[in-house]
Amino acid sequence: MRKQKKMYLGLAVPVLLAVLMILPPAGLSGQKKDATALSLDTILQRLATYEVGQDENVLWQLRDYVRGHKDAADARLAAEDILDAFLGTKATLAGKMAVCRELRLIGSEKSVPVLEKMLLDKDMTDLARYALENIPGDAPDKALIRVLAATKGETRIGVVAAIGRRKARAAVPELGQLLRGADADLSKSATAALGETGGREAADTLLKFLPAARPELKDSVAAALTKIASELSTAGDVATSTRIYETLLGEKVPPPLRLAAFRGKFASAGDKAAALLLEALAGPDPVAREAAIGAIPDAFNAVSIGDVAALFFRLPAESQVQLLSVLSDYPRDRVLPTILQATGSDLKDVRIAALNALQKTGDATSVLKLAETAAGTTAAEQTAARNALWGLKGKDVDDTVLAGLASAKDDGVQAELVRAVGERRIYAGKSLVFQFTKAPSSRLQTQAVRAIRVIGTPSDVSGMLDLLLAPENETARRDIENAIVGLAQKISNPVGRASTVNSRLSAEKDPKNKAVLLRVLGRVGDDSTLSSLRRALKDKNPDVADAAARALFGWPSATAKDDVFAIAKTSANPTHKILALQACIRMTGLEKYRAPAAAVKDLKKALKLAARPEEKKLILGVLPDFYCPDALKLAATLLPDKDVAAEAQVALNKVKTRLEQDAKIEAR
Repeated sequence: MRKQKKMYLGLAVPVLLAVLMILPPAGLSGQKKDATALSLDTILQRLATYEVGQDENVLWQLRDYVRGHKDAADARLAAEDILDAFLGTKATLAGKMAVCRELRLIGSEKSVPVLEKMLLDKDMTDLARYALENIPGDAPDKALIRVLAATKGETRIGVVAAIGRRKARAAVPELGQLLRGADADLSKSATAALGETGGREAADTLLKFLPAARPELKDSVAAALTKIASELSTAGDVATSTRIYETLLGEKVPPPLRLAAFRGKFASAGDKAAALLLEALAGPDPVAREAAIGAIPDAFNAVSIGDVAALFFRLPAESQVQLLSVLSDYPRDRVLPTILQATGSDLKDVRIAALNALQKTGDATSVLKLAETAAGTTAAEQTAARNALWGLKGKDVDDTVLAGLASAKDDGVQAELVRAVGERRIYAGKSLVFQFTKAPSSRLQTQAVRAIRVIGTPSDVSGMLDLLLAPENETARRDIENAIVGLAQKISNPVGRASTVNSRLSAEKDPKNKAVLLRVLGRVGDDSTLSSLRRALKDKNPDVADAAARALFGWPSATAKDDVFAIAKTSANPTHKILALQACIRMTGLEKYRAPAAAVKDLKKALKLAARPEEKKLILGVLPDFYCPDALKLAATLLPDKDVAAEAQVALNKVKTRLEQDAKIEAR
């Protein structure tokens, strides 16, 4: 039984510490009592039998008492004495843990003796360390050092960790002795503690140990030394930090640590940094090059960056890619020639990196190069060229794009420049681009139509309609339709957006063109054109009538709901009946603010026309948006239908839940 209790305590301590560290606990609002009205003795009497999981009010009382007295010296010292005495009683582990938590806040050297004694008790060592780590002064350091030799196993490792967290430099000799022990975990913990402790003595200790360190420990020693070197360099001890970095670079440590050592060495080099970086860039070590490239912004200014650029083409591809990213942050006149030359590299990754760099550093002289690259490449390289062309800054770039468009002979380059007009929003180029909407090249025509959609205005709809109805534009018709719809939707008032299209429809005689125009009307969704669609439904030409019906089926608002419901109810065309019913259900769902009972009534009418499970499922999907008693009844009627029973149950549950939530709100 005693053995089981010890096992429980060993497992419980870390958990209890975690619980106490996140106090005050949630859920105690309204339970706290005024701690100042209670004596500390009374609180501790209650705490003596406290176990985790019980009423936590006593923890609040202790917390509030301590915080209420911590700023008065006499009261704080008196409280500390009482808390120290409590730790010597037979109180529960959870109770003592709560006290240690408060001693972490108000404890002084007076508490160290009792906490030092607890360090040797494996059930309470975590508690004691938790308190000691925050107590000011040398006494906690000395206590931790004293018990170091008297502990072993996990307890000893915990004490070492506490020494590290306290940055107890007086413990460096003792920590150094632990490095060479047989216990690998203890050696690793001591290494980490020396890294946390910092200072020259800790650095010297680790430097002496590094050559003889076991392979599995060498990385930890190197990491600790890197940490110390960084802190020493910041503190101004460049000589020691440089010595550490040089030592690490002479050892076989992992690339990330070598990278950190190179970075530290360069950062500590002062006036010699530029020369060291150039040497590393020209050298054979890839880790040194990577570190050097990262350090360039700190060592080279706009004038001296030319020395780096001069080495560019001597570097391997990976380093060129890295360096291009750095060069792009320097003034254009200093780096643009190198970047432009890199766009012609034999290596694809380098070319892409150079194109990305041009987005920052390029100018009007880069326009034609980027357009040609975009026209002649694919995938990532084409994307990089396009992004660079679209991202170049300056009105002179816009002017160059338009000039190039007017003079270019290759339709692929022209297509890229037209695309750039749209992406860059060069509104001055609209008339020029419009000419290319009639280009014989489908690639060029497509880009021109898409650009007009972006930079055009509603006044361009008429010209785009001419283009739309031209017989030779059958393959480009969808893009032209998209452009017309986009231009029409730039009109702020939704009523009248499609007036130009509607006027053209009224004058059109060709059934094929009528069908096209009706499709456009349906996509624009101008309610003032619904009468035209209704007339077209009765057209003797079946293609025209079909186009009118499909325009209504896709209507973007619920204003066409009565029309589509009538088609669903009376049409002799089975396909139209199904599409109209689906449209009716969709449009009902758009009326989010309609009275729920009225919407459910429409869904019920739709259900009577629904012969297939697909439409019934659509109705059930919309139904919870209009939750009301009638919605419950409608969902229940479909429960016996095995094809949609599962969906009916889901809808029923959603409606029921929302009704119950509303009832609770009203009850408040």
